[in-house]
Amino acid sequence: MIREELKKIYLKLLFPFLILIVLIYLGQFLGIFGRIEKEFGKALSVTLLVLTALFSVALPIFYRSLFANKVKDMKSITVNEFLKFEKNLIIIAMIAPYFVVFTVLLNLSGFYFGTIVIIALYAVYYYYPSEKRVKFEKKLFRISELES
Repeated sequence: MIREELKKIYLKLLFPFLILIVLIYLGQFLGIFGRIEKEFGKALSVTLLVLTALFSVALPIFYRSLFANKVKDMKSITVNEFLKFEKNLIIIAMIAPYFVVFTVLLNLSGFYFGTIVIIALYAVYYYYPSEKRVKFEKKLFRISELES
């Protein structure tokens, strides 16, 4: 039940990103809209890189720490609390791939493009609600099997 609910949220956030990327590359290939040839300054490139890292790594770790601190003295937490936490964690992390859209549209240089894509892929991979990950999280946050 928990995993299926989390997968729905995950896929609802991932599919629009995939559709956007395909449409952008298809539009560029067909010449519907051209690539932006303007050279963007390092400030924009670095800003996109930092925002991607922020949403992919830093904010999820911070949010997880806040939640762990909140529930540290509880013997167990409810499934609803856990689901709310996991949904929010996935939402935060799945913002990161959308920065790839801007990177592609703005035609950023190879280093920034590659780094942003790798960091965004980390978010897509790491926060996928696999059976193993959900099982570990349930054990870590003391979710009883009877509630799920």
